[in-house]
Amino acid sequence: MVYIACMNITKQNIRKAIAVIVLIGIAMVVIIKVHNNAGSSATVSGQGTIKIGGILILSGDGASWGEGSKNGIDLAIEDVNKRGGVNGKKLSISYEDDMGDPQKAISAFRKLTEVDKIKFIIGPNWSPSGIALAALAGTQKTVMISPSLGVKEFNEANKYLFNLWPHDFTLSRTLADYVYSKGHRNVAIFGAQDAWVKDQTNNFKERFEELGGKVSFMIEPKISDTDMRTAIIKTKNDPSIDAVIMTVAGYSLGHIIPQQMKQFSLNLPIFSLNMDKKVSADCGDACDGLTFLINFTPSKEFEARYTKQFGREIGVGADSGYDAVMVLANAMSETKSVDPDVIAAKLASIKEYDGVSGHLISDGKRGFTKPYSIKKVLHGQIVSTDK
Repeated sequence: MVYIACMNITKQNIRKAIAVIVLIGIAMVVIIKVHNNAGSSATVSGQGTIKIGGILILSGDGASWGEGSKNGIDLAIEDVNKRGGVNGKKLSISYEDDMGDPQKAISAFRKLTEVDKIKFIIGPNWSPSGIALAALAGTQKTVMISPSLGVKEFNEANKYLFNLWPHDFTLSRTLADYVYSKGHRNVAIFGAQDAWVKDQTNNFKERFEELGGKVSFMIEPKISDTDMRTAIIKTKNDPSIDAVIMTVAGYSLGHIIPQQMKQFSLNLPIFSLNMDKKVSADCGDACDGLTFLINFTPSKEFEARYTKQFGREIGVGADSGYDAVMVLANAMSETKSVDPDVIAAKLASIKEYDGVSGHLISDGKRGFTKPYSIKKVLHGQIVSTDK
């Protein structure tokens, strides 16, 4: 009788154990399913957070643009979270460095979207990476907002892509107007084999010739080339050339060309686009007097806050990086959604936006325009000018 009782108890224990195992299995399936569903929405990470990504130039040529954008983004996330987050959830961000390299940008995008399951990305900074990512963003249904990319081929590629930086071809044409208004009629253009640079070169040339000006010499080397001496000597030997136009701002060529011009005593006025503090600093006194047009127009209040927070002068992309986070957070709050299709539609409906980067006006194709500013390099410093 004792043996039979023990057998019954053992069977009962076995049944209970099996039931517990089944329940654990069901619970695991539910947990995995919930996790996978969260991953598929690619926005919720951890407890009560909405995770976004950043693909920026954080090293190499253009790193000052990436650093500025990152700092501006961090300030915006801080402000959003201080006010309670987005629909009660905090914002967080995961950054990837594309080094201005399209292939690295693709790897960064795949990491953020396929591994981290992120569906909202701020970046990239420059056009080559943006163009490389455009089709992927459409396929993966990933909303991307660039703080400093300037070609329409990015934002017009599909409904998930947005530019807060005005199209640079408009600035190039404006630069042609400006150079012509200064009395210059025959110029040499120093460009490069780069999609963004070629766009600026072609638009400047087209507009300058429309006005009646002449481009007597134009060179478009690889971005990695550093020896411009032959081109500089050729420019110097043509006395009809009265100005030099550089469309390679941001790259090392932006300071190499003026330095080699000085070396060979080519003393012509230099005009450029979207120079940054690093290029002007690397250039030294060779860039003294260089004039450039730029779409970088931070508010005085934001500039002061940035300087106080980071202990340095504000960098290009900081203001529009801040605004990129803000328009994204506002779209999520107003729609109460983290669905990329819903957010993309909401962002596309913006007509005007007053941000720290200026008064933005939509072009109806997910790009924005705003006023530009005129800057000059004097004694190694970038200063504003209206001349």
